[in-house]
Amino acid sequence: MKEKKLHKVMIKKEYCKRCGICINICPTKVFEEDERGYPAVKNIEKCTGCKLCETHCPDFAVWVDNEEHPLWKYLRIEKIPHVWCPGCGIGIVLQSILRAIDKIGLDKNKIVMVSGIGCSGRMPGYVDFNTLHTTHGRALAFATGIKLAKPDLKVIVVLGDGDGVAIGGNHLIHTARRNVPLTVILINNYIYGMTGGQVSPTTPHLSYATTSPYGNVEYPFDVAQLVASAGGNFVARTTTYHTAIMDRFIEKALKKDGFNFVEVVSQCPTYYGRLNKKPDPFEMLSFYKKGLPLKLGVLKDEDNKTLIDLMEEVLWKSA
Repeated sequence: MKEKKLHKVMIKKEYCKRCGICINICPTKVFEEDERGYPAVKNIEKCTGCKLCETHCPDFAVWVDNEEHPLWKYLRIEKIPHVWCPGCGIGIVLQSILRAIDKIGLDKNKIVMVSGIGCSGRMPGYVDFNTLHTTHGRALAFATGIKLAKPDLKVIVVLGDGDGVAIGGNHLIHTARRNVPLTVILINNYIYGMTGGQVSPTTPHLSYATTSPYGNVEYPFDVAQLVASAGGNFVARTTTYHTAIMDRFIEKALKKDGFNFVEVVSQCPTYYGRLNKKPDPFEMLSFYKKGLPLKLGVLKDEDNKTLIDLMEEVLWKSA
């Protein structure tokens, strides 16, 4: 009989915010909570190496079978631990972006990450790329300028639902319409997480927020459908629970030319979760596992001419 491989699980408590996701998501109960609330490895012989703890850790604090976390090389490690709340899904999305970059083998000196204002707007501050933290709702305008000036750069834009769809909604529609070659990741946590928990354009009908104490009377945008209709080249939607699918969608968005858009439905335990009686991060992830009223998967996958292609054909040839 072949001897079972004994895996190694590493935990860096200095980065851990004690959200409990790794403890609860492990299918074989490898972890237990120690006296201070940190995860502790108690049953290593039960570890199957599935890495659900690693891929769902928002803090880059848990990893499997490596002496060092495989994604730290892409981080400004002196900035870690990050400022996001315990259990916030933004760290999970950042991990997925970095795994896709690592798999493709992109040169980090040829990457530009751009963000606007909001919780997700802090992401460029943690990555060792060329980065730009711009004004509220204007990340796509800045990113378009970068891509037109330096078409050889891979430009990644990170948006929140408030930043990207409210004040930045017009930029989103028209950047998609022009098919500007950008990879856009919109982290949709259904609420304004940084400025006080107000209703956003994606807050579900009858959900609670600080500005809707009796339930949101409005109906939300279907952001992915909006982008697909506006002219996005590749459009997909997933959640922070479905990390393997998220990796594949982001990888494809990075590889394709054109305006490529991935919406990730993410947990905000601090505001949306607390106000809607789901304050536990793992409880929110479990809800996403069961499915959403919105369609998950690839909504559109085309190879239309980009704005740069059209400029080369029409403008630069006639110059």
